[in-house]
Amino acid sequence: GVLLYLTAEPFEYARSDWPDNIVMVGPCAWEPPTPAPPWLTQIDEPLVLVTTSSEFQDDGQLVQTALTALADLPVHVVATLPSIDPERFQVPNNAHVERFLSHGAVLQRAVCAVTHGGMGATQKALAYGVPVCAVPFGRDQFEVARRVEVAHAGTRLPAKHLSEARLLAKVQAAMTMQAGAQRVAAGYRDAGGPSTAADAVEARLLALPRRTANP
Repeated sequence: GVLLYLTAEPFEYARSDWPDNIVMVGPCAWEPPTPAPPWLTQIDEPLVLVTTSSEFQDDGQLVQTALTALADLPVHVVATLPSIDPERFQVPNNAHVERFLSHGAVLQRAVCAVTHGGMGATQKALAYGVPVCAVPFGRDQFEVARRVEVAHAGTRLPAKHLSEARLLAKVQAAMTMQAGAQRVAAGYRDAGGPSTAADAVEARLLALPRRTANP
């Protein structure tokens, strides 16, 4: 059999003894082809994306803390809250809060992503070469945040220590780590993504020869 592992070095801890059936293919990120809203195209400042979990975990405090902490920075904050009512937040002039928005449209211009430490949102930001400030609340998020730190692709701030001053400092520090985020993005690209995954399935499960990449 074959195990498709949806990450890659340097976001995965370096090791040399991987079993032959494990194939690292990168995050294989996808999102629906949704056009960017008109207001997003009218923003001139660098963007900071703030994400929360699609599964309710009472992480709305991350958004309100980020909105307040980053209100005086020369950035525009875009926060998404798929499991929380956006109307409950006090939104400063340099921010938008939406229930859903294509993260790709934001990450193309982002200087930092403040994530809840979810593997999907965090790896998507890193795939764009955007450094991350990971604020884990539970589940696997603590491990994801640790990987961000070890890869020098951003910073880590456990939710129990969340405050405006600490988040501001961690975001500003993460913004200086673009080189690390770009190294992770390069590792993802080298892993091959969906085409590598398809090749592994064909070669190992269907016993078909691997395709040769186009020159």
